[in-house]
Amino acid sequence: MQSPLTAGQLEIWISQVLEPSSPVYNVGDYYEITGALDAKLLEAAARTAVDEAGSLGARFLVATDGTPYQELAPAEWPFEVLDMSERPDPDAEAVAWMRAEMARPVDLTCGSLLAGALIKVSRDRHFWYRRFHHIITDGHGTAAVARRTAALYHSMHTGVPCEPNPFAPVTAAVEHDRAYRAWLYAADREFWEKVALDWPATGRLRADAPPAPVTLQYSHHLPRQVVDAVRARSEQLEVSTARFLITAAALYLWQVTGADEVTFGCSATSRPTRLLRNVVAPMANLLPFRVRVEPERSVTDTFQRTDRQIGQALRHHRYRYEEFRRTLAAAPEQHSVGPVVNIVNFDRDLRLGPATGVVRTLVTGPIPDLGLYFDVHSEDAGTSVCVEANPANYTAEEASRHAEGLGGLVRELAGVDPGVPVRDLRRLR
Repeated sequence: MQSPLTAGQLEIWISQVLEPSSPVYNVGDYYEITGALDAKLLEAAARTAVDEAGSLGARFLVATDGTPYQELAPAEWPFEVLDMSERPDPDAEAVAWMRAEMARPVDLTCGSLLAGALIKVSRDRHFWYRRFHHIITDGHGTAAVARRTAALYHSMHTGVPCEPNPFAPVTAAVEHDRAYRAWLYAADREFWEKVALDWPATGRLRADAPPAPVTLQYSHHLPRQVVDAVRARSEQLEVSTARFLITAAALYLWQVTGADEVTFGCSATSRPTRLLRNVVAPMANLLPFRVRVEPERSVTDTFQRTDRQIGQALRHHRYRYEEFRRTLAAAPEQHSVGPVVNIVNFDRDLRLGPATGVVRTLVTGPIPDLGLYFDVHSEDAGTSVCVEANPANYTAEEASRHAEGLGGLVRELAGVDPGVPVRDLRRLR
């Protein structure tokens, strides 16, 4: 079956064609699974979930008129079973193996655009590794495939029938893109072109560098009591928890850059309907933000003003970030958008029969500078404040310091008097 590309796929296809040997569009994670696990059952469940998604076996070809298209077919992909439990440092060696596998370039026109492995690291612990090319899925899609794999594993393990295939075809996203271009695209383009006018050159940490296949990753853990305090403070400020965290990231960038106005890109799932939430394809988008911080304004005022700005941008969330970047590139002085901020707040913990799985991110996608993301776990597990840093721009020490600094600011904002001016926030970061 043939299908046109979605808007997101087309942008990734262009970038990959320009750099065919680059592996930076490989995205991946692994689940640390604790407890008794049947390797053959997991592989069978994973393969069934991939087949049900219907879009993960795609090959990306070019028609005679030069138009790219995708040929949808059952996926053929490797699933390796490895035992590293007797190695001197099995966890580290397993992660090194996964990172090396992630760094392999792939050909969009042939071969597999995904891979998996199950690595035994101790008697009752395994790492379930997954790698996808970004042109076939995004974070929302990879999480959905993992949940479906767990449901199928449970059904195979217990003999209890599983719910029907939940996935919608990628053609639903293609049709959505067509309707958007016809009805809303022009108004969104006008909105974002106004945003791009006089885009500030300050407010970013570093200039963009070529993305690396492996990023520097560090995290700061927020335990449940801090997460509860953040939730309570969000309610007091009349903003959502996600927007509280986005504003905290903006204030952190303001503190570390010293600029009056900061800029960054914020990830949005861009799936406005239930049908689209069941499509496995790269539909997520980045919304460019420019936030002016006025030091004399109170914490409450600052959060509520930023909340309104976020809401306004979300009404135009389907306009592709790549088009906005091209608008900036056409300006006399080219400026980048800045770090990427992401709230990962969909359920990613798994139960596989008697075993449990906790996800560990390897690479979320190309990082030209810095990624700041909040990984929201279960209520008891809390939230991780994570940093992905481009090694061309940062040292390991700098990346770690940003994770600790942003985490510390979130803790402070959860407890500070919301009436104080933001200039009184501690600048220990």
